[in-house]
Amino acid sequence: MRPLFSIGVTTYDRWALLRETLVSISRQTFGDFEVLVGNDHVARPLSADDLGVDDPRLRIVNHPRNLGETGNMNALLALASGRYFTWLADDDLHAPRFLEATRTALETFGAQCAFASYAFGAAFPEEAMAATPTMRMLTGREFLREYLARSLKALGCYGVFETSILRALGGMERLGQGFSPYSDNLLAIRCGLLDRIVYVDAPLVLFRAHPGSVSLTSRDVAAYTTAQEALVERALPVLTAESLRADFARNLFMLLRWCIRDFAAVVARAGGLGGGAAVRYLRFVAAAARPLRGSGLYAPTLRFAARTGARVAVDMVRSVGRGAAPA
Repeated sequence: MRPLFSIGVTTYDRWALLRETLVSISRQTFGDFEVLVGNDHVARPLSADDLGVDDPRLRIVNHPRNLGETGNMNALLALASGRYFTWLADDDLHAPRFLEATRTALETFGAQCAFASYAFGAAFPEEAMAATPTMRMLTGREFLREYLARSLKALGCYGVFETSILRALGGMERLGQGFSPYSDNLLAIRCGLLDRIVYVDAPLVLFRAHPGSVSLTSRDVAAYTTAQEALVERALPVLTAESLRADFARNLFMLLRWCIRDFAAVVARAGGLGGGAAVRYLRFVAAAARPLRGSGLYAPTLRFAARTGARVAVDMVRSVGRGAAPA
């Protein structure tokens, strides 16, 4: 029979973490689901026996060639048979009530997708175990405004979508060079085109902090730069859609602030940025912000970029002055 939920789990050579991820799914208080595990490590096929898992709801797919993260995610989406679909990385966890709360939210509000808040760290906070989390209905326009302002916490790829709608949205798109750090952001931005989104205000997903987390440790400035350029390019048709046009200047301004802050963080991890690369990035910001001319937000965007860059530079000079290596 067709399950209500399909959960696509991507993995590459992290079996110990994957076991913990699958345990968190198996402990769901709502059990009508299937789990599709996409193993992208071609040289090391994976089986349920390897993981010590005996669950008929689990299906492992060993890809014959490496698809990359976004390719793996889309392959799992194509294989899904559930009415609703979500992804989960092999190093993150679902709280026990994740599916139960999501089902209640989707069915109560007749929503096209649901986003639960998330926690960051090594373990779920106590509020993740609450029996009746707060839920509220949002239009796509309302969701996008709050998402870009970070007044709600949502990870685009961890939303639970009607499977047909997620496929229509295009699934996950690879952006830029390297590991594509903004694919989930683009998916969340595209949700601005939907009519009914429900937000579950409880941290039912754990974004785990650990030494092997690429998104927390990457020093690949080029990956972030090229992905940001692609993100803004792909986001513009959404931000200029008729239903969102009234918020265009504000939404673009908030998106660029987000990009600038992320860029500053990766530059700090990388230990600095050459002058030429810094100039190129400022040119990208100026070009991306050009549609804001006349709105009063063009100059503030450039000032924010300049101040953020200066602050990173000062912090690095101080760090070297104290005899410490840049973070």
